[in-house]
Amino acid sequence: MIINKKIKRTMLESKSQYLGSLLLIIFSCLLFTMFNLVSVNLSVLLSSFERDYKQEDATFMTSKKLDNPESLEARFNMSLEETKSFDYSISEHKTLRIFRENTKVNIPAIIEGKNLSNGGILIDPSYAKANKLNIGSTIKLYNQNFTISGFMSMPNYIYPLKSESDIMNNPNSFGIAVIDKYDFNNINRGNSFYAVRFNGDRSNLSKKTSELKDYLRSKNIIILSWMNVTDNPRVTYMTAKLSGIDKMSSSMPMSILILTCILTGIIMLRMLKREAAIIGTLYALGYRKREIMKHYLMYPLAVSLLGGILGTILGIITLKPMISYYVSYFNIPVGSLSFDISYLIMSILLPVVFLIICSYFIVNKSLKASPVELMRGGREKNKVGFIEKNIKLDKLGFNTKFQIRELLRSIPRSIFLMLGIIMATMLLLMGFTAKSSLDYLMKNSFSEAFKYNYQYVFNSVQNGKPEKGEAFSEVPFTLKSDNNLTFTVYGVSSDSKYIYFKNKAGNLLKSDKVIITRPLADKLNINPKETIKTINRLDSKEYSITIDDIAETYVGSYIYIPLDKLNAMLKFPPGSYTGLWSTERLSIPENKLLAFVTVDDMRNAFNTMTKPLQAVVGGIAFMSFIIGLIVIYVVTALTIEENKENISLMKVLGYRNKEVYSLILNSSSFIVVLGYIIGVPLLLASMHALFKSMTKDMNVSFPVTINYIYVIVGFIIIYLTYKLSKLLSRKKINKISMAEALKSPME
Repeated sequence: MIINKKIKRTMLESKSQYLGSLLLIIFSCLLFTMFNLVSVNLSVLLSSFERDYKQEDATFMTSKKLDNPESLEARFNMSLEETKSFDYSISEHKTLRIFRENTKVNIPAIIEGKNLSNGGILIDPSYAKANKLNIGSTIKLYNQNFTISGFMSMPNYIYPLKSESDIMNNPNSFGIAVIDKYDFNNINRGNSFYAVRFNGDRSNLSKKTSELKDYLRSKNIIILSWMNVTDNPRVTYMTAKLSGIDKMSSSMPMSILILTCILTGIIMLRMLKREAAIIGTLYALGYRKREIMKHYLMYPLAVSLLGGILGTILGIITLKPMISYYVSYFNIPVGSLSFDISYLIMSILLPVVFLIICSYFIVNKSLKASPVELMRGGREKNKVGFIEKNIKLDKLGFNTKFQIRELLRSIPRSIFLMLGIIMATMLLLMGFTAKSSLDYLMKNSFSEAFKYNYQYVFNSVQNGKPEKGEAFSEVPFTLKSDNNLTFTVYGVSSDSKYIYFKNKAGNLLKSDKVIITRPLADKLNINPKETIKTINRLDSKEYSITIDDIAETYVGSYIYIPLDKLNAMLKFPPGSYTGLWSTERLSIPENKLLAFVTVDDMRNAFNTMTKPLQAVVGGIAFMSFIIGLIVIYVVTALTIEENKENISLMKVLGYRNKEVYSLILNSSSFIVVLGYIIGVPLLLASMHALFKSMTKDMNVSFPVTINYIYVIVGFIIIYLTYKLSKLLSRKKINKISMAEALKSPME
């Protein structure tokens, strides 16, 4: 159609508004494509890694060696392999966990390099990178030199934590390595445990593991420890991260897309009102409603299609760097990446569908007016709104009254600005909230709760009073009504010097009571003096535990019971324990230890983890700055366009530029402040829901908090964005001449 020639001209006349819509669509499609492709590829990589390299279904330790593992394999249709490992201290703060090479279960996947041979060693790439080790470098283990033959991943150490109770790893100080059976046997050290993977139908693994445990106990084999893969944080942290990506892949792009729809709707409404006389003339010239509708829908179609294509292409480009970023934390082999065509098509079509539907209703409503009404400027709606009619502005100054009426007479524009500020605020403070929450978890919650420096866990039950340190025991339990909800019960000294908990009232809790941590209490929905029915995962017997008080700490999902009481409940000999806490390093033979953790390891891991988080915070802050700038600049441009005659008249009446700037550009200050104030609690609520959803199947919970300094910094950034937008908009006001006031829109 000949009238379509004006599309380009109209867009160039209001390029800032259309450019704002285009950038928001690009952002939305970029995030949608990137997050969905990352989620799909990581899920495929993870499932193929678990399947091809035989990830364990459970790992356990027994009091004695299994005599005939082949008969067990045949009886339960499973693969069973004895696994051996030991921790070797490279230096005071560096530990390498050495595994014997497996061939049935938890088979190491070589990422780079060659297969193991005598004198060779495979190490995980994160530890190698952090410690500047390359293929061909040598590592000394007990006076024997090993040459790094390659880098590998292990399916049961996707997130290489030193201890199951850790919440983050530090590749600078801890890594994993594999040597062949001959070299391992020559060293003649390490603990022995068993890894099992069931074959055939894998739909009811919990039943199969229970049957295996029952059979072992029937043969008088004492199970010292048992951990299903679903309880292994070295695996579940990866699945939790994938869950978080899935939620982000839908919520964030959709929020930006809805914001774009509102913006496009406002732009279309303003354009239709401005071109009402043109539309009436087109009707008079014989154009049909369908032809005019098609013409005006070309505007959102052009913007959404171009933005969708550009955003999708950028999302595809960012896939590889994002996968590399995640693999730097989660140690999995990366093969070829796939580009799911369905997500690419959805990424392009979603903005087109959303914007076309939104624009259709707006255009259709405007075209209902008769040609005569349209040629007279459209249906005038100069009625005073309900709020404006009932608000008393008589005692206020002219400037204040003008700015308030400016807000009330364009409610859609004010709502759009507020939603934009809320979104920019939530994006900006998201990274700050994550950092504040981790800071609180480590520096406040952990440091206040635990006063020990060293934790030793033995590979067998110990008896009697220890010469040094404080004894404790840890036993895995599950809820009777839900065997997927697992937690750890600690037996501690009734006058412990190393754990300090407070209840909700801030009172110190004594360790001679049964104490449950807040995350577990919330999951179980339990209050003090209530009883929970549990199953000991080692002996599969039922026990009832009555809770005395709740500790307001986020160190994990734990229950603390006096050690004597726990021993009596489990029918252990008096004085039994499985670990020691100490403020000083103890001299314990290595062959007696299952695990050894220092508080310094956890602090270093925290510092290592928060460094890349700063870059993420910076990237999110930049994105929120751009979105905020786009929204505020577009709203300001719309305000100037609507007040073109008023601005011209002010200039005729002798108003100086500064006074005009103040009246027109400052009218949105209240909305910016209000949007920020609303955005902060909305962010905290959404982050709480996100963290709760991500950690529902994990033995860890994150507090959601934000440091007030970050709130102030965030407000300064948002307000500076607003100021920058006003500065950029001054040129538009300067271009409006006094002659505009003499022109009549009715001509």
